[in-house]
Amino acid sequence: MFDDCSESTVKRTLRDLKNLGAIIYCVEGQGYCYDKNHDFELPGIWFSPEELHALLTIQHLTKKLSGGVFDKNIQQIRNKTELLLGKHMPDSKEMKRIRVLGTGSRSKSLPAFSNVAQAVLHRQRLLIVYHGRQRDKQTNREISAQRLVYYRGHWYLDAWCHQANALRSFAMERIIQTKALDKPCKKVSNTMLDRELSRSFGIFSGEPTAIAILHFTEKAARWVADEQWFPDEAGRWVDENTFELRIPYHNPTELIMEVCRYGDDVKVIEPPELQQQVAERLRQAARQYS
Repeated sequence: MFDDCSESTVKRTLRDLKNLGAIIYCVEGQGYCYDKNHDFELPGIWFSPEELHALLTIQHLTKKLSGGVFDKNIQQIRNKTELLLGKHMPDSKEMKRIRVLGTGSRSKSLPAFSNVAQAVLHRQRLLIVYHGRQRDKQTNREISAQRLVYYRGHWYLDAWCHQANALRSFAMERIIQTKALDKPCKKVSNTMLDRELSRSFGIFSGEPTAIAILHFTEKAARWVADEQWFPDEAGRWVDENTFELRIPYHNPTELIMEVCRYGDDVKVIEPPELQQQVAERLRQAARQYS
């Protein structure tokens, strides 16, 4: 036994310091010394907000995915993520004090996820049975899978639809069946995918065809000024009580929903057609209570 701690404590401490890269064995001194040629950090919450959010999101996602051909790989990712988080937290039990909440999550299972993921990774053409929400109708689509997107708590498949002869985004939980086809997959460049599906607001994307100009009242402005609705948005204070947001969009569906969420704390300035669509949606909502 040592004066201040047990032999097991000393061995455990030496092992932890070696794992951190803090110490090395010194032959000359017949003992351990600090490694001056290696940078290291002692355990603690040293993650930036972005890094912590990314790790917690990975942990959250992998817990929701199970089953299928990727289950073993997902479990490995989950274990490594939790190990990394555990190394840099004072107490792993305290992880419960940090939560990642998804808003509007759809809890329905994703039976086609594994098959679609394989198709994306191996550039395969698929025949899918898709049940669209807007028309409440099942259709057969022949698609060339391009990439998976996790957006606002939901999974989407970006794919080339051979019927429409265009790029489309499909909600993963609405893909009922999949079948791999022995046909070449149409390859779409990342540049084209970003141009067609990432340059406009919302998941219903496309080449921007208009710019929405929104004016928020003082009460809402305090929140909106600190938010990012879209990477290419432009925001400025018009005066001390009004914040202006300019957002490029193609399909107004999701943008209308987002604007209506703010009620009378926002006004659409331009374009006129978006102003009319939002006004009509609000009138329809008001009629529910008349």
